[in-house]
This record gives sequence, structure tokens and C-alpha cells, in this order.
Amino acid sequence: MVMNIKKELQSLDRNDFMAVNDFVDKIIFDLSDLLVDVGDEIMLAAAKDYMIDLINPDLLDFDSSES
Repeated sequence: MVMNIKKELQSLDRNDFMAVNDFVDKIIFDLSDLLVDVGDEIMLAAAKDYMIDLINPDLLDFDSSES
């Protein structure tokens, strides 16, 4: 799957957790093809959280009073 990250990021609803999660999943899926060593799943999960935090840090703020 080839995706234009810049183009898709422009139209992404950064307040929609599911949309952000799906967007990041596409990127992680591409990365997972490159990483084959044991333990890479942990690194991919950390990378996914990092990408979501870059797009909208409030989406991972589970202690926030806003929902």
C-alpha cells in the first residue's frame, strides 16, 4: 500500500481518535514490513503512540477532564 502521508495528514480530523489511529496504523503497517526481529512489536507500538502524540497530544491524555 502506498500512501501520501502529507496529503492524508492535511485532511485528517486530528480530534477523531479512530481516524488518527487508522492513519497511524497505515504507517506502522508499512514499517512492520521492514522490521522482522523479535521485539520489534514493542518498538512499533511505541512508535505508534509517539505518532499519535505528535498529531494530537490530547488524544492520549487519559487523565484529562475533557472527553
